[in-house]
Amino acid sequence: WFGVEGLVLSGEPRQSDNLRRACTFLLSTQNANGGWGEDFTSCYDKSYAAKGMERWGVGGSGVVNTAWALLALMAAQSPERQAVRRGVDYLISQQRDNGDWDQEGIAGVFNRACGISYTQYRNIFPMWALARYAREYAPEDSS
Repeated sequence: WFGVEGLVLSGEPRQSDNLRRACTFLLSTQNANGGWGEDFTSCYDKSYAAKGMERWGVGGSGVVNTAWALLALMAAQSPERQAVRRGVDYLISQQRDNGDWDQEGIAGVFNRACGISYTQYRNIFPMWALARYAREYAPEDSS
């Protein structure tokens, strides 16, 4: 997500090949339940860990990974609004009654081998993605 965000903020045209390829990859890895998931093994394997969240998430998806994918797609202004909405629906479905999300697994890696559980990632990034959706996508979706 931060790579896409950085490209957009540095002036990369939203129709550029770089942003199009990033969105195509994200859309191709969306799970059937609308979410996205991978885990820290992608850092040391240097490849996408397609089954990474099967152990900690729901249906192979995790709320942090889903939020990051949504933030990237929305920053790039992906025209695939249905996919974005499915991701938002996944986040909403995983939110607890108290507004929190479950801690799912390791959300960060230091030096490619040291897993770190950032306990607030599960709240910060889903809220950020939902807020961006409400501000930038939802008004158009309701028309």
